[in-house]
This record gives sequence, structure tokens and C-alpha cells, in this order.
Amino acid sequence: MQPTEFSKCACRHCQGHIEFPDGAGGQTIACPHCGQLTDLPAVIPAAGKFPWRRGAIALLVLVTATIGLLGLKKSRMISPPETMISPATNAPVALPADEATTNGFAIAAFKLEKTAGSSLVYVTGSVRNLNAQQRFGVKIIFNLLDTNQAAVGNASDYAPTLEAHGLWKFKALVMESKAATASLNSIREDQ
Repeated sequence: MQPTEFSKCACRHCQGHIEFPDGAGGQTIACPHCGQLTDLPAVIPAAGKFPWRRGAIALLVLVTATIGLLGLKKSRMISPPETMISPATNAPVALPADEATTNGFAIAAFKLEKTAGSSLVYVTGSVRNLNAQQRFGVKIIFNLLDTNQAAVGNASDYAPTLEAHGLWKFKALVMESKAATASLNSIREDQ
């Protein structure tokens, strides 16, 4: 299975950052920031000079993520929510006792939410900046799981800035039709 490649563009209405799987290029979607319809640019696959590169990068990311998660959980620096969300009810299956905190952010319960009058589905929720300083290039990534809890993809959203102690209501577009639940993968700031 080849890893999904992602591309980026800006909404033609609000200039908000949109990240999407290359396979979605050429589609018209509702902007996760302003809700206006915007076109995703068609993506032309790059001719690979290094055919082994995708596999090596995927392996490196997998090993790094595994080591990082094991180290963070062991040191209790991260407490990601174990909340799974049911898209049928838009309600959490199990709510955490409090917000989960990681990397100076507090993540409240999130859910898969279908847009009324549309087939678009988003992971929605909110993030608070716990720091007394503005944060730049904040990206949140969710793992998408099917009804058997098998991974079917990722959804992400991006905020160019997040004010000190500010609140960000994210809306990560779900491109996988088999997604039934979501779990937090990571939240980080560009360095």
C-alpha cells in the first residue's frame, strides 16, 4: 500500500490554508475555513528519480512516530484523547474527563460531522493555546478509522496563527468515505 501524498492550496475566497490528498485534486469542495465552494488544483504526479524514496520516507516516518509516541506516553508528556466519535449521532462514544493537553495545546472533545445538504464530512472541535505567546503554523492531524477500527486515512486542518491563550475551532475535511471514527494523531506548530 502506497502512502497518501498531500498537496496544499489556498481558498479562492478567504485564502485559508487547505491541505488535501493528491487524489482529490480537481474536485470542488466547501472550504473548511469559510464554507464557500473552492476548487482544489489538479495534481500532476512527479516523475520519481528515486523510486525507493516513498518507501524509505514512509518507513522513516513510521519508525519516528512509533518511537516518539512510545517515549511521550512513557514520560506522560502527552495525554491524547482516546475518544472515538460516531458520525451517526455526532456524539462522542466516550468523553475524556477533561481536555487532553500536548505540546502547549488543550484539545477538547471532537467529532465527525456531516455538513447539512452536502456529502462533506469534517472532524470538528476546538483547540486552546495554553501558552502566553502567539503560535504560528499550527497543524492538527487525525487518524480516520472504519467500523472495524482499521486505519483508512488521515484528516488535518491548519491555522496560520493562534493567539496567546486563543481558541481555534478546527474543521478537518474527511476525504475517506469509509471513515466511521477519528482519533487524535498529533498537533504541532511550525518551528
